[in-house]
Amino acid sequence: MSVPTQGTKWNPMGVPSPSQHQTAERLHAAVAAKPQGVAAEAASGARSGPPWEKTNKITPSLSRTDLRRLAYGRRAESRKILVRHAGGETLGFEPIKLPRCARCGQPVDTGVGVMTNGEKARFTGTMLCGSIWACPTCSAIIRHERAHEVALAIGNHAEKLRKAAADQWQAEHEGQRLPPELMVSDSFGNYIFGTLTLRHDRTMPLAMTLDAILKGWTKMINGSPWQRASERWKIRGFVRAIEITYGVNGWHPHIHFVMFLDGDLDDGQREAMQQWLLDRWKTMVKRVAKAYKKKDGNPYNVAPNDEHGIDLQFKSGKDAGTAAAEYITKIQGDKGGVTLAQEIARGDIKNGRMGSVNPFQLLDSGCLGLSDFQREDLWLEYWQATLRRRCITWSRGLKEDMEVEELEDEELAEKADELPGLVGYVVPNRVYKDIRKSAPETLADALDAAEREDWQEVARLLPGGVILTDEQQDAIADGEAKPGDYLPTMSVMV
Repeated sequence: MSVPTQGTKWNPMGVPSPSQHQTAERLHAAVAAKPQGVAAEAASGARSGPPWEKTNKITPSLSRTDLRRLAYGRRAESRKILVRHAGGETLGFEPIKLPRCARCGQPVDTGVGVMTNGEKARFTGTMLCGSIWACPTCSAIIRHERAHEVALAIGNHAEKLRKAAADQWQAEHEGQRLPPELMVSDSFGNYIFGTLTLRHDRTMPLAMTLDAILKGWTKMINGSPWQRASERWKIRGFVRAIEITYGVNGWHPHIHFVMFLDGDLDDGQREAMQQWLLDRWKTMVKRVAKAYKKKDGNPYNVAPNDEHGIDLQFKSGKDAGTAAAEYITKIQGDKGGVTLAQEIARGDIKNGRMGSVNPFQLLDSGCLGLSDFQREDLWLEYWQATLRRRCITWSRGLKEDMEVEELEDEELAEKADELPGLVGYVVPNRVYKDIRKSAPETLADALDAAEREDWQEVARLLPGGVILTDEQQDAIADGEAKPGDYLPTMSVMV
């Protein structure tokens, strides 16, 4: 359960209310009262079609530059909200006491370097918060890497099954040439993509529904019934991700998962598995929900119904990701089709259904027709409810089995940020901090210019710095100097 923070009231169950502006119920009621057209303008509507199209879809394609500008702007808006929540930047204010995600991008040296390898660019000498939930910039990095992990696991799983089949065939046909279908792994591997939901309405705090869905999942995949089910349906393991949207019915946390199967299931087995999972899911969610009470003492009704509680799709082959997520348009900023791995991991760039939005969209002015105070309350509620929770998890032993490195979110963000390349420009941290606070999209524009190696444009966008010579770049790359060493003495004074 999240830890209470300054300025937030908590009930005895540990469920946070939003900040002092409005109660959760009044705030969610205000959103529900908005004309549907307002919400529809802020997010994409539902798509018709087969079950795969019942879940969320990727937002319309944006360029990489636009995505980066959007992320930097949202990060600045989040920081503004969290700084205000922490007491404001008044006399004696200590930035170190800010929530970690409010300090993301903060310079840690006298100078901030702009590095590029000719294709991608990044800043050096700044901190990363590593929050997959609440940081628009780190979330994109982490989710992208998590998607690669899932894709790697799918490929390795298919290859393991192919090798096992090939070994068996050769044992039975000694000395004969291996058939072509056993020489490639593309047709191997069976997977289940599933979505689990619970009943929700605008009276329910996010901390409660999120807690219920996480505990319900934990109870569902533990115990001897689950072990027997795994053996019965050849479940090797799973990857589970949480997605959260917000709309006229309040917060809507739900689970996406992909299960790795070591064999195919016939129609009867698939039907039996779907019914068993639905019944077990409903039972566990009801059991968890008993712990939460409304103000009148009655329990919340979060038990899912038969129609919306679960959605399963059975897919085969190494490229099952594309087929499984065929209802989605192109991932923003990514080339090519959407894969199963991306659908599992990339909850940061998806719109919700029927006028709902993903949490980062709440950082955009005018979202759902909400006032700034209302958006602030919702963002704080979301930030508090997701603190110290895991977004994407793997079943025990699956990462090791699929030869995927075990890394925490912060480690993954730092690893992904270790871009090889050279620092071509250094800007005083006082200039960088001012731009980060007042014109954050300019930082994105500077990175775009650095990727073109247009250092004059970088210098125009980030004034007061120094374009480095080849010798200076090499000295930094060799660890003999830091970017700030090449700034004039007056430039580094804060």
